[in-house]
Amino acid sequence: MEQSATQRTPHIEISGAGCRIVGECYPENIQEFSSPVMSSLRSLVPDTGSYTVDMELFYFNSSSAKFLFDFFEFFEEKAAEGLTVKINWNYREDDDTMLEAGEDFAEDMESCAFELVAVQVPSEGEAE
Repeated sequence: MEQSATQRTPHIEISGAGCRIVGECYPENIQEFSSPVMSSLRSLVPDTGSYTVDMELFYFNSSSAKFLFDFFEFFEEKAAEGLTVKINWNYREDDDTMLEAGEDFAEDMESCAFELVAVQVPSEGEAE
């Protein structure tokens, strides 16, 4: 499953090997946004082996936070059942808000490997 970013939702890629979410997340209708994502996860994420989740959110609102809790809870359950799950919480190194959000989510993780990864932001004038 692949969903392109919109002004209010992140770019999402979900496969049998990994999941990648990048961008801002503040959809008008969180249910409309989250339902296909969770459905794809349920059908594509394997029960065994290993799975990598790459998150790089620049902003999310409170209704999206609830989705993220459900999202991480899904992986926590999969990991508790035997899937090796690695979650990379990528945040811009100057973004304390996203660092703190990652720390909060990491506290709830027991079965998943959750890593906070500082990402350098290109300076003005540098190529991306």
